[in-house]
Amino acid sequence: MPVLIGSYADQISMYDDDFTPVAAPIRTPAPSFLSVGPSGVLYAVNERDEGGVSAFTPEGELINTLPTGGASPCHLAVTSGFVLAANYGGGSVAVFSLRPDGGLDRRTDLTQHAGGSVHPERQESAHAHQVTVRDHMVHVVDLGMDALVHYRLTPAGALEHVRTTTVQPLGSGPRHLVFHPTGRVFVANELHSTVSTYTSGFELLDVRPSVLVQPVGDNFPSELVLSPDGRRLYVANRGNDTITTFSVEDDGLLPIDEVSTGGTWPRHMTLLGGALCVANQHSDTVTLLDLDQTSGVPHPARTVVEHPSPSAVVRTS
Repeated sequence: MPVLIGSYADQISMYDDDFTPVAAPIRTPAPSFLSVGPSGVLYAVNERDEGGVSAFTPEGELINTLPTGGASPCHLAVTSGFVLAANYGGGSVAVFSLRPDGGLDRRTDLTQHAGGSVHPERQESAHAHQVTVRDHMVHVVDLGMDALVHYRLTPAGALEHVRTTTVQPLGSGPRHLVFHPTGRVFVANELHSTVSTYTSGFELLDVRPSVLVQPVGDNFPSELVLSPDGRRLYVANRGNDTITTFSVEDDGLLPIDEVSTGGTWPRHMTLLGGALCVANQHSDTVTLLDLDQTSGVPHPARTVVEHPSPSAVVRTS
């Protein structure tokens, strides 16, 4: 189960399942988020003012790079025949068709969001922060607009707007979402340090603080991860530098635990076997937190890799 680490240090690193390096780092500008396609091709954003997406062979050789048409792409999604990128700085979503070898063919669409919300510094304009695909629908989380924007992806690679869900209360600053097997949707709200629960039709059910321990300063939740059985939701908190565990109940989320990540500024995390693997951006560490087999609560963290400015942890299979 090789593990890839993206970073702001202009490199992607590859490790085996005991975190031994298996190849020299891939050098590419600001690969802050990664995604692996069905054929093993690796896609990385290049989070620069003139944003790009790069495709690499499973061995780490560059296939090609194309511009996203917007600034600071920070998230990717791979679906059948296409790669989509969220341009945070540009407030737009780019769609790329794929070649038979997995390389990027051409940009088939660039959809611009417009508008902002109530935060005077963080929501002065649109800021697309995540793009995800489910059942032929594309869902874009826009922090700047306080919105979840829903599209249909056509066979030609165009985004057709279906509807927009405005996040409440305004100023929440949604960052990432995750779908529960029941259809419910959980959203991490970066600016309000909360987690919202929505129905499958995106009707708001509940809003909970993303931490159990009151932060001394600001706290900004980042990534959400569901346990494989759907019973636990894990939320990474930058500021508190913790993982909060929620029990997923029929009537909403129940907070049950909060534990240190063992580093600072956990930007991203993923499940690796029976553990959470966390990219702690500001402490230059990747930590592993084993999950209790009965309760699902993370055990204390241990550092498994020292890595400059890690920002994403992805399994290749």
